[in-house]
Parts: sequence; structure tokens; C-alpha cells
Amino acid sequence: IISQLSEKEIAFLQMACTEMTYKEIAESMSLSPRTIDGYRDELLKKLNVQSRIGLVTFAIKNGLYKL
Repeated sequence: IISQLSEKEIAFLQMACTEMTYKEIAESMSLSPRTIDGYRDELLKKLNVQSRIGLVTFAIKNGLYKL
């Protein structure tokens, strides 16, 4: 599944593991909040998870984010 993720999706996932808000993530990535919402929604579908916690759990389990 990781190979199917874009660089921007991986960067978003890594930032979602922090305490940054989605608005802060958008600013950090020089994207609009709507684009970030799109990344989130697409990743929720791709990874078959229900929430930000699911995204964070996936990122940690798959080595995309280290505590």
C-alpha cells in the first residue's frame, strides 16, 4: 500500500502524526485547507481507516513516523 501513496500523501501522513492542525499542515505544505481535506479523505479510503487516529496508527506501524 505504501508504494501507492504519493510523496505529498506521505508528507501529509507524517505531519498528521504531530499536533499540527489540518490548517497548519496546509500552510506548511503551501496548499489550501481543501486540498488537505482531499488528501485526508483519500487516505482514509485507501488505508481503510476511520479517523486521524487510524492514519497515525498506520503511519507508525509502517515506519512512516517514529515516536
